[in-house]
Amino acid sequence: MNINGKLLAGIIGMVLLDLTGMPFGALVGFIMGVVVWHVYEHSKSLEEDERAHRETQRRRGAFVYYLLCLCARLAKADGPINRQEIQFMEQLMRQRLRLSEQGRRDAIRVWNDAKQSETAFNDYAQAFYRDFAQQRHMVLDMLDLLFALAAADSTRLHPAEEALLLRAAALFHISRLQFDRIKSRYFEALGHQQKQPSWSPLDPHYAILGASPSDSLEVIKRKFRQLAFQWHPDRVQARGGSSEAIRHAHEKFRQINEAYEKIIESRRS
Repeated sequence: MNINGKLLAGIIGMVLLDLTGMPFGALVGFIMGVVVWHVYEHSKSLEEDERAHRETQRRRGAFVYYLLCLCARLAKADGPINRQEIQFMEQLMRQRLRLSEQGRRDAIRVWNDAKQSETAFNDYAQAFYRDFAQQRHMVLDMLDLLFALAAADSTRLHPAEEALLLRAAALFHISRLQFDRIKSRYFEALGHQQKQPSWSPLDPHYAILGASPSDSLEVIKRKFRQLAFQWHPDRVQARGGSSEAIRHAHEKFRQINEAYEKIIESRRS
C-alpha cells in the first residue's frame, strides 16, 4: 500500500473540491482522491500479477520444451528408444508435469521433432543453461530428471548416456560432487557401483567446442575455427541479425575463444 500516494491524491482532491465552494468540499475531495488512488493502485497490481503469471507460464513452458528435447536426445544415446523410456516420459508428462491432454499432444510433437532433429544434445543443453542459469534449482532439477530417464530402462548407467550427462553437468557448471550425489540416487543406491570417470576443470571448455580430451590438437583447431566462423559477430550482423542476436554472438564468440585458449594452454604445459 502506497500511503504517500494516497495522501497526495487526497490532498489534490481536497484542494480541487474546496475551490468549488461545495459544503464540506475539502473533506469530500480528500475522500474521493484517496478512493481514486486506491482504484488505480488495485488495477496496477492486477496488471502486475497478470504479467508475473504470464512470465511464470512462459518459463514453465520453456523448461518443459528443453526437458523434452534433452530427454529425446539422451534416450537415443544407448540405442533405439525402448518401451521403458516411453513409459517414463508418459508418467513424467501426466504426474510430474501435469500436462493437459492438449499439452500432452504438444509435448509428444516436441519429443518426436527432437528425436528426428539434427540439433545435438550439447546445443539443447547450452540453450537451456543460457535461459535458466540464474535459476539454479531448475538447472539441478533438469540434471536430476535426465538421470531419472537414464535409469528408467536399466540399473546400470550406459557409458554413452553417462558421457552426455557429464557433458550436461559441465555446461550447467555443476560440480562433480553434485553430479555424483544425483547419480547415486539412481544407480549406486541400487548396489551397482561403477568406475567414476575422471573429471577435469577443462571439461566445460571441451563441451563448448563440442570436443573431447581424446581429440587431437588438429581436430580441436578445426572445431574451433568452424565455431568461430559461425558465431563471429560481424558475420551475424552482416546477415541482418537483431541487436539481441548480435549481443548473443559476442558472448558466444568470447566463450569459444576462451575455451580454445584454455585447452591450448593446458596442452602446452
